[in-house]
This record gives sequence, structure tokens and C-alpha cells, in this order.
Amino acid sequence: MEWLRQNNIYPSNTVPLTEQRLRLQGTLSKAWFRAEFADETSLFYQKANQPSVPVPTYNPVPAWNASWNLMNTTQTLITNRIDRAYVQFNWAPVELRVGKQVIATGVGHIFNAISQVPRYPFVVVDPEYPVTEDAATVVWDGPLVLEARFLPKVPGQKDHNFHLRAKGTKDGFDVALTAGRSDDKMYVGLESAGNLGESLLRAELVGYDDVGVDYVQSLVGFDTVFSASWSAQFEVFYNGFGSLKPYLLQPLLHRPAPYRGKYYAGATVTWETTARLKTNLLAITNLADPSVLFHLYFNFSLWQSVDLMLGQFLNVGGSTAEFGGKYILPIFPQIQWGLPDLTYIAVKYYF
Repeated sequence: MEWLRQNNIYPSNTVPLTEQRLRLQGTLSKAWFRAEFADETSLFYQKANQPSVPVPTYNPVPAWNASWNLMNTTQTLITNRIDRAYVQFNWAPVELRVGKQVIATGVGHIFNAISQVPRYPFVVVDPEYPVTEDAATVVWDGPLVLEARFLPKVPGQKDHNFHLRAKGTKDGFDVALTAGRSDDKMYVGLESAGNLGESLLRAELVGYDDVGVDYVQSLVGFDTVFSASWSAQFEVFYNGFGSLKPYLLQPLLHRPAPYRGKYYAGATVTWETTARLKTNLLAITNLADPSVLFHLYFNFSLWQSVDLMLGQFLNVGGSTAEFGGKYILPIFPQIQWGLPDLTYIAVKYYF
């Protein structure tokens, strides 16, 4: 569930949005075979709110664009999309998966250093279902786990992409070597994750080559549980594709990484307030701006098959900060830079 009808540069007026979404998902599983399919139909109601200055979108679309509009008027948008559709064959120790699938790359939980498409856009209300990508994956699940993945090119890319990964264990830590091509850039990387007492330490370093120009992405993460009710995740992220301002209207050098700055810190804190109520706070900070995007939301289980979600996105920063959301040009007072603040309520019914 996303703020889908707000795009690019946002006008200053607040525009309410309602969405009704129906998701149908099915799985067929045997000892050696698994097939999964999920389809979503969404109804959005929002008055027209086009950007005052047209700005192209740099996020890549899937290679198999299984999404279409059933109705698109100034106030009503009905969309349908196939969220996932894949078949999987298991012949131990070999696994083959083909189709729209969740791609597990890297050890980042808040940020990601390798991807074909963005995992989560900034303004996502309900990240329960990870973003899928079109791919063919082969896994050798032996003492040394080997993965090979082919990802067909998407519009705007020149070449097909691929991921290679070899993962083993050393002194209680998982260690992986990675290589491949992402968004037309060759890369090599190193990942590691392991327990420190009851906590988890994660780290990743990736180097990219873009026609002779080198870039580095890196992150360090730490997950811990304070008590039966409190847990948290922390990450620091260096985005080699970013810049130290100005960001205005600059294209993204690496589209799967939607961050425009270089230095970031992120944290998520979860408090299981009661058996039926969970409180979550996410904060992403651009350390160089500085600016912060907060997302506070509450998930309350009304009964066994119904959840109620209440949430608020809040941007704090200067007039040209990434998350500031302030006016950027006096001559265009209706145009903002940054993300919109957003208050929402959602009801989820499972059947």
C-alpha cells in the first residue's frame, strides 16, 4: 500500500487518498514442486494532483510488466497487477525457481547495496509483501551454498543482469562472496552476518564499475532484543552513488538505490505493547543534510482475521533537504522538494 498517485515533485496542497485493495494468493506444493501466484486489485480515490513541473521517473519497471489500469480518471484509479508468479523445482541439493519472485540479496534490512528494483519505496504503508523481481534462480544447497540468478533487462537498461553468490560459515559467521551486474554495472561484494551474544551483527561491502568509473556501497547493521517486548535494528549506510548536495532534479546514478545523499543512518524500534497491539517506529536520517524521515505506526489485532493500522510519516529537515519537504524555489511556491507528510488508517481483513 503506497502513496501511488503522488509522483515526483509534489504540489503544496494536501490531498487525501483512499485505497481498497483485494489480494488473492494461492500456493501448490508437493515434495519436489512448488508454485505460487498472487494477484492484487486496488481501488484509489483521490482528486487530480499532477506535478507542476513534469519530472521523469527513474525507478525501473519489471521486465514482465504484469500491471494495468482498469480505470483511470481524475478521481478514480483501479489497477490490477500480478504480484508474484513462479514455479520452483527441488531436486536436493539443487533448487530451480523461475518467474516473479522475491530476490534475497545482501544483508541489509533497512538499506540495500545490491538490487534490480527498489525493495521498498520511502512512503510504503504496508511492507508485508516484499517487492518481487523477474528472474531465473538456481541454488546448490550444499556445505557451500552456491546461487546463480539471471534477471532480464528492464526498460532503460542496456544489458541483462545477473547475480552470483557463494556462502559458507567461518567461526560462527556466515560469509558470502558476490559478483554480477546490477543496473548495467558490474559489481563484486563481500557479506557477513553472525551472532554476538543474543544480538546479530551484519556487514556488507560492494564495489561497482560503471564504464570505468568506480563506486562503493557499504553498510553495517546491528539487531538486538532488549526484552520480551522491545527489539530494535540499527544500520549505517554509505551510498557511493549519492552526492553532497545539491540534489535538485538530479537523475539517480543507480536506480535501484533511491537515496540521493552519501551518508545515512537508520533505525527501527518495535514495542509489543500488549498481546494485540504492536508499536513501530522507523527513522531514516540523511546525515549530511541533515534531515530525517520518521514513520510511526500502530498495528492492533481487532480479532483473529482483522488488523487495524494507524500511522504517520513525518519529514524533518531544511528547505532543500532530502526529507525536508519544504518549498524549493520562491518563484514556484507551489512546488516542494522531499516527501509528503502522510497520515493514514488501514484495515486488513484476511479470509
